Amino acid sequence: MINPTTPVNVTITNNPAPHFNLFGIGGRAPGAQQPLLLLRNINININKRRVIRAASAANNKDYYSTLNLSRTATLHQIKSSYRKLARQYHPDMNKSPAAEDKFKEISVAYEVLSDDEKRSVYDRFGEPGLQSQFHGSDLNSQGVDPFEIFDTYFGQSNAFFGGNNLRNNHTQSLDIRYDLSLYFEESIFGGQKDIEVLCYETCDNCNGSGAKSSSCIKSCIDCGGRGGVVKSQRTPFGVMSQVSTCSKCGGEGKVVTDYCRGCDGQGKVQMKRSIKVVIPPGVNDGATMKVQGEGSTDRNRGIAGDLYLFVRVKEKHGVWREGLNLYSKINIDYTDAILGTVVKVETVEGLRDLYISPGIQPGDTIKLPSIGVPNINKPLIRGDHHFIVNVLIPKDTSVTERTLVEKLASLKASCKFHSSPSNGISGDNVERHCTKTRQNIKRITSLWTSIKNFWGQKQSGDGFASVSAEALKPIRMYSTPDISVVISVCVVLLSTCIIRSCMSNIKFGKVSKLEKRSHADDSTNRKD
Repeated sequence: MINPTTPVNVTITNNPAPHFNLFGIGGRAPGAQQPLLLLRNINININKRRVIRAASAANNKDYYSTLNLSRTATLHQIKSSYRKLARQYHPDMNKSPAAEDKFKEISVAYEVLSDDEKRSVYDRFGEPGLQSQFHGSDLNSQGVDPFEIFDTYFGQSNAFFGGNNLRNNHTQSLDIRYDLSLYFEESIFGGQKDIEVLCYETCDNCNGSGAKSSSCIKSCIDCGGRGGVVKSQRTPFGVMSQVSTCSKCGGEGKVVTDYCRGCDGQGKVQMKRSIKVVIPPGVNDGATMKVQGEGSTDRNRGIAGDLYLFVRVKEKHGVWREGLNLYSKINIDYTDAILGTVVKVETVEGLRDLYISPGIQPGDTIKLPSIGVPNINKPLIRGDHHFIVNVLIPKDTSVTERTLVEKLASLKASCKFHSSPSNGISGDNVERHCTKTRQNIKRITSLWTSIKNFWGQKQSGDGFASVSAEALKPIRMYSTPDISVVISVCVVLLSTCIIRSCMSNIKFGKVSKLEKRSHADDSTNRKD
């Protein structure tokens, strides 16, 4: 190689000088002879090598870094590192698009560092030194095949990656997908579940080869049985090589002339398998679970795929989940909202009592703690169950119910009227007035309730504890009056008359006795 910095000895005769242009030596002047042509060729070669060397220096790769080694690595360490990386980036094991290029770089780096002479040149001059030593060509231009280097350590590539047609296509996989459907309670508490999955097993008839017999398996001529083809292309910067899958055998390395009848040449058969899977407590809808080693199996390679479970949780009526908390809606009567009550509510652990405090408002939330969803990582930690209160207002009411509501409204209006400053009543008097009014209503209600219970009459709908004892207004409707109401009124009037009569007799008896005593005392005084 001619170093551009080294002077070049050229013999020049008495011929006219060469013609120069702005871009260097562009040709020879008219009448120039052959010695000048020699000078031109030498300078052009020097310029080309300068370009090649500059490009090589720009693309110079560190082979030690490629193999994850230090510059003091031993031959044993080089082989060990190559063996590990070659397994990782072999195109049949690694499906990423950049795997083939990485595999090629690893093979080239190993080819240089495993050879003492090439390694010595590389350590002194780098990659440009290798190009200079080996006539400026890339390493692959000398016939280096990445698959050939790989086969040196692992034997035939087909044997390592499955052999006998088990070197699967890139689209094939041993993994299995299964859509797992769970009830709402199963997702909360977890447990075990038996499922049946469709998987593939190695065909027993052909032992996975896909051929009717061993004589029906031929080595691929196009790739030489390797399954991959190396295509090289010379460029101004060297020779570029690319490894691609053989189009004839599809990367198998072998061609089957007569297929197995048991598996139709697939080398595998489909079958059902029963598997018991464990569902963790608190699993969420849309979660993915992996069961290792429960996919399709490959007996020849001694490997098995994984089972991926895609969880789908069925909805539960009236209950929904947000994180670790559960939510439900409950409907209560407006009387229960005013007075308070205890209702039965449905939870994931059965029916529970829920206390409704008096005066609760629509939209308020009541929670039952620690009966929500368990934390999938810490099952002892659970969320809460929240109940959103909805107060029901009736559209249609009975006459009695409406009377009670009207009396309640008039009572509240009366309290508001007496509490007005324009009435001149102090706050204490207003409070006493309201208290007295409530007592009167309570007394009347108790009397009416006793009469109602005595006659077994139900005057009010569900949710009401009292009715009004106010004298009944004349009935203006076209329907006949209720007989029980008339009887009740008569009983009240009769009872009132009897009580008044008894009270009058008692008072009259007491007066008679007092008059007799008075007369007796007067007689005694007169005698004295």
